[in-house]
Amino acid sequence: MTTVTEVTVEEYLATSYDPDMEYVDGQLVERNVGEYFHSRLQALIVALLMGRERERRFRTFSELRVEVGQRRRYRIPDICVKALPHQVTPVLLRPDLAIEILSPGDKPGETLERISDYLRSGTADIWIVDPYGRKVFVAGSDGLRDVPELVAETALVGSVDFNALFRQLDEAAD
Repeated sequence: MTTVTEVTVEEYLATSYDPDMEYVDGQLVERNVGEYFHSRLQALIVALLMGRERERRFRTFSELRVEVGQRRRYRIPDICVKALPHQVTPVLLRPDLAIEILSPGDKPGETLERISDYLRSGTADIWIVDPYGRKVFVAGSDGLRDVPELVAETALVGSVDFNALFRQLDEAAD
């Protein structure tokens, strides 16, 4: 990620960027935009979660700005989930689940900083999914751990079998 320029939080919130940018301590921060597997996996996860929204009482969002630092930090998770009912606001506060899908250009330190921001803001669960290495990690108040069986779960959304999603990725490439 590269810092582009300094702006006020009011300017950031009133401006649309293409692609959208994050806001960290007064600076616009570029996000790595997804490539084929990133984009396809994001679509598969969103479709799966949206199919559960009514039954499990949550809403799924794709690339929505999330306030993580009291008007000083705004991140844009690839996917986030918020339990119902929730207040409808232009910028989401404290998603219950944030899902980051890694891109080839993502740096570990920057990813860990984003995870820390989510945790500090009260996001209970964070999933980090690597569609290229076919790995899944879960971050929470108890730390960061690898999910060797590739099935991540929260009480809100239930379990998500990434083995099946990775197989769908392979099928999409055929």
